[in-house]
Amino acid sequence: MFNQKFILISLTAIVLVSFSFLAISENKQHLIKDGWFLYFNNIEGDSLDFTIENYSNTSDFTWETSVDGKSLNKQYIKVLKGKQKDVRINELPEIKGRQIKITVYKSKEIKEIYKNFDK
Repeated sequence: MFNQKFILISLTAIVLVSFSFLAISENKQHLIKDGWFLYFNNIEGDSLDFTIENYSNTSDFTWETSVDGKSLNKQYIKVLKGKQKDVRINELPEIKGRQIKITVYKSKEIKEIYKNFDK
């Protein structure tokens, strides 16, 4: 009887400590202090629309599209801290069989995303 109670109490304590540790760890991961993210809105389709999420103190970004190493356009965009902005790309040359690269600059940081189109 004593062994069963000891095992039950030990397991309960271990589970509570584990859940507490996981909750604290998960909370720390959600507190983004200084960073920004870049991603395609639809990774599988032909759309090149992308999003910039900003959690940094700097709100000035520049984005550029390029095909096969040639720059097509370059534009400035402002994304306030804690916000995200969708960027729509409408005009591009024939993209079948090519790789499109989107480069985003923030101060000295550079992030790139790529999309390949089948022939």
